[in-house]
Amino acid sequence: MKFNLKLILLIVIVILLASSAYIIFFTRSESIDNKAPKFIDITGDISGKIGDTISINVLYSDNIKVTSALLFYKKVTESEWTTKLIINESVDLNLNSNKDIIYFATIDDAAGNGPIGNPSTDGSSYYTITVHKDEGNTSEYIRHVLVEEGASNNCKFCPIIAKWLYELYESDDYNFYFVTLVSLDEKASNRLYNEYNLWGLPTVFIDGGYKVFLGGGHEKSEFAQAIRDAREAPNIQLTVEAEYDNNTENIVCNALIDNKDSNTYNGKIRVYLTQKISKWSGPEGDPYHFGFIDYIINQEISIESNKNLTFQETWDISGMDPENLMVIGAVFNSEKNQGYSDPPNNRYPFDAYYADATDGSELLSGGNLPPSVGFSVPKVGYLHIMGLPIWDYIFRKPTVLVGRTKIVAEAYDDSGIEKVEFYIDDNLVGEDNEEPYEYTFRKVRLLKRVIRNHTISVIAYDDEGKIATNSLEVRCYFL
Repeated sequence: MKFNLKLILLIVIVILLASSAYIIFFTRSESIDNKAPKFIDITGDISGKIGDTISINVLYSDNIKVTSALLFYKKVTESEWTTKLIINESVDLNLNSNKDIIYFATIDDAAGNGPIGNPSTDGSSYYTITVHKDEGNTSEYIRHVLVEEGASNNCKFCPIIAKWLYELYESDDYNFYFVTLVSLDEKASNRLYNEYNLWGLPTVFIDGGYKVFLGGGHEKSEFAQAIRDAREAPNIQLTVEAEYDNNTENIVCNALIDNKDSNTYNGKIRVYLTQKISKWSGPEGDPYHFGFIDYIINQEISIESNKNLTFQETWDISGMDPENLMVIGAVFNSEKNQGYSDPPNNRYPFDAYYADATDGSELLSGGNLPPSVGFSVPKVGYLHIMGLPIWDYIFRKPTVLVGRTKIVAEAYDDSGIEKVEFYIDDNLVGEDNEEPYEYTFRKVRLLKRVIRNHTISVIAYDDEGKIATNSLEVRCYFL
């Protein structure tokens, strides 16, 4: 029998190649990992006291091996997440401040089938470590009321109401925050006229219109009682924090909403940026507090029961005084109620969306606040003869000066007034650095006509160079 050696050699080579391919294919098939790792359990929401060490336990598995297990955490006031390796399925966190901590975990395997997160991979949802403030604290949430006052710089009774509200706020006996909506500001005016259908000033809106006080015919005790008698509200908890970055002149505002209620909550969150001492003041310079500037956050929300939402916004405040800023947040219910801006007569209706949770945060505590300034003479809305106010116009409010008139400014500051400057139609005409701060019209060239309208302005400077301004339109006769 004669063998073909070439044929035999070819057959052997084919067999060897086929065997190698078979071995390679099945070896690779057995080593391919396409199964993602999974969480078995995680600690979830937990609470502790300042000084405690909290253990976060994270149980997970994989068909081969979990090669990466990370815990991401931060205080609710912080913008950046801190990362820790999960070793032996546990991480210890020290509660060294009274700020709550939020966290989430991720796992992955060598094949990159992750990351898998619990409850998320990016912090869009998270668990909360609630920090009790002291031994006796049971972590009971205290609901704060939202108070909004509509005011103006020529309103007679607005400063009185504003003073009462500030006194109640400073007493720490009442759980509320308040915002002053000065109608001269465009955004405040929109809130007053388009959303509250404002009829007159002053008007105070409690919890988004749950109660409304119109005019100056009320007592301080009525506002105190309205705040004290806070209505029953859904169990919605709001935490607002703001921090100032001196390098970027930005503020980072964080808002955390927890739905502790048994139902899904629908509504809106608004975070007001306010000035502790508003750039607007009453007619005589009485300061308005927490004057509204803008909304840092203004968004619709929907939160399932026992879930939470977090918001973070960075806001450029260059040109503003960070020592004079405060953020005040409120969560408004989506349920529409009937409100009236003229409640005694049920006139000027508006859709009232009640505030269910309120919180506030200062950017910087302490510090030097700016001054406030206004006019004691002329009096807004009065007829003056030779500088004496003799008639209060009831309906129309022109300020009329007949004959030689002295301008007297009232200026207030927590550290001291350096000087007050007087302007007529944007022309500097005088300054005074001692009380009473006053100037008498002397420069006839500014007042050439027998009858003429003018703008009188005053600028007050404190001893650190911070300023406040106020202006008044007047009609002059025979000056």
